[in-house]
Amino acid sequence: MTKRFTMSGDMFSRHGVARLIDVNEGDWSGLMGFPTSDMVNAMSWYWKFQGLRDLFLERHPEWADRADIVDGKNVLKITLVDVADKGVALAVVRARHTQVWAVIDGMDVIHGNLLVWPLQGTSDETLVDALHACAVAAGRNELLPSPWRWNEAEVSELTELADLLADRHVTVEHVTAGNKYRALRDGVMGFDVDISEPWEGQFLVARTDDMDVRVSLKPALGWLVDVRYDQEGVWRRVDLGAWLVGEESSPEPGVLLGGVKLSQLANFVAYQCHRIDAAEYWEPEAQYGEPCDEEAVAASAKLSPLMLAEAVAAQLRERGFGDVSEGRGDSVFRSDRFWIEWREARSSLSTSMVQRLNGIAAAEGRQLILLTTSDISRPAATFADKARGYVFRVRPDTGELTPLNSRARETRLPRSVVS
Repeated sequence: MTKRFTMSGDMFSRHGVARLIDVNEGDWSGLMGFPTSDMVNAMSWYWKFQGLRDLFLERHPEWADRADIVDGKNVLKITLVDVADKGVALAVVRARHTQVWAVIDGMDVIHGNLLVWPLQGTSDETLVDALHACAVAAGRNELLPSPWRWNEAEVSELTELADLLADRHVTVEHVTAGNKYRALRDGVMGFDVDISEPWEGQFLVARTDDMDVRVSLKPALGWLVDVRYDQEGVWRRVDLGAWLVGEESSPEPGVLLGGVKLSQLANFVAYQCHRIDAAEYWEPEAQYGEPCDEEAVAASAKLSPLMLAEAVAAQLRERGFGDVSEGRGDSVFRSDRFWIEWREARSSLSTSMVQRLNGIAAAEGRQLILLTTSDISRPAATFADKARGYVFRVRPDTGELTPLNSRARETRLPRSVVS
């Protein structure tokens, strides 16, 4: 979800868009207005920023003569040079109907640090320490130290991986771990904010050769690697598990945390990923027949059971289920790892139904992939997660899959965000 910053009245610009350039244009008092009156009153924000300043000086007393609130406004600024308008600021910025905390490097509004955090749930300690880190880095003209460099307040597997990639001269575009918010620069004049979705887990995006590489850490599936080639513009999954064990493909997406060392993962991204063929991506057919054929008809009128099975199998392989294929004879699908069950129903699948089908799969020594034309109850989805199963709804006219439980949602390919 990407939110574009639109500013009210006396905020960053007269044109209603967040403008980083104003940080250095000499009018710090106009940098930020109060949040909307229905959220908090002006006095509460006044005391909030007074408290932030006090905490900043308590933790970093060496900045006492350079830290102040701008003319009573909601901006805590650190002056870095002997020019009042040059420095680093902490402020509240409105993104449509959402406010975010922003730490802005006014020394270099084009390339300088720009960190954002959610208004709710971000500790005061995180805010003042982020401001301090940015002030030190800007004053010394140095890179931010990790994990602040990645817009994160705490060290994590993703920040450590980002550091390892940077050591290997791989450009890390951004990291999303504990902080689900990140700034997207909109040229010189402003920026947007992107908020990651829960199913995306923790991830980083790096740039290598002629492609983007995304490394994700999901709660259930573990590590996933996806690539987006410049000439294609779509994300495709790379089989990390197969590379680790030297096999052609893995039956299930993901490598569990602990199944690969961070140094191995960094080497894979830096030196091996561009040599490995990614999974083919699937697109729903718009029509069948030649484009110029007047008798070509819509896909919804022509999708046979065989075509439907082919579409489903292609999407499962796209997501990382490497041993799934179309079946022969009475079997619609083939897989050594999974018992794949197809259920056409009008009402939501119940917990008892999913338990019964999972029991059949377990008796065969396999995990369950459940395909249905209906929905699934919340308790049934929870049971499927605990049983390490995957549940997808199938659109009958195109074969398109929609994940219905958390484990299945983790298999989604990344969404594209223009940064």
